[in-house]
Amino acid sequence: MISASAPRRRGAFAWSSAGSLFVHLLLILVISLLVRHFTITEAARESVAQTTLARIERRPRPTPPPVRHRAALPLVRRVVRSEVLPAAAPRHELARAVVVPATPQPPQRAPHRRAPSLNLARDEAGFSREVARLNAANDAHAVPTIDPATRGPSEKSYSFSPASSQHGQDSGNGIIIPVRRWKEGDDDCYYGRYEFTYPSGAEESGDIVWPFCFDAASDPFKQSPHLIPFPLPLPGYRLPSGTFLPPIEKSVYQQWAAQNGGAPR
Repeated sequence: MISASAPRRRGAFAWSSAGSLFVHLLLILVISLLVRHFTITEAARESVAQTTLARIERRPRPTPPPVRHRAALPLVRRVVRSEVLPAAAPRHELARAVVVPATPQPPQRAPHRRAPSLNLARDEAGFSREVARLNAANDAHAVPTIDPATRGPSEKSYSFSPASSQHGQDSGNGIIIPVRRWKEGDDDCYYGRYEFTYPSGAEESGDIVWPFCFDAASDPFKQSPHLIPFPLPLPGYRLPSGTFLPPIEKSVYQQWAAQNGGAPR
């Protein structure tokens, strides 16, 4: 009997424990529901109210200023008096201006300009003397100079003959003509052209492609015509590639380039 009652007590204890646990869980659930219910109710009861007061009052209407009426001025009628002017006295003519036609003058003829034959003859004589000195000097590169201001309008213009480079002559007649002048420091610098006639009659002319300068005190173009060597290029000058030079100018450049360490072209 003792062994049979022990299992019963254990079963009763287990059932009582389970029932107690169930009751506690149910009690906890009920308490949580009640707390939640009261919390939501209190939150729902709270409300925020905002009150705006508006004041309505009646403002008095502004009274317009009184209008001032200008007093009407009485009308005054202007009476225009008509005056009778006396008749103007007739004017007597004292003198009359008589226009006398001018005597026609004979048409004036433009004065004839005298040709500068004296200056031209003097220049030609001086040039002939310089040519004689050039032939005596027997220098193909020495040519007389001539100032453009004293050059006559009837001077002959030479043109280059291709056959002139084949004559091999060492003397002839020629001139150097400055075509452009400027100052560079104490020097007078020029661009010019030359005209040369060989003893055989062949002619050569061309532009001096390089600039040349002289000291202002000894500028030959400011002096009377005299012999000077063919102008040489300035130090450091280089002939542009492909530049064509007539025979005399080419010979002068080649000699100058050989003496100054430049390669002739």
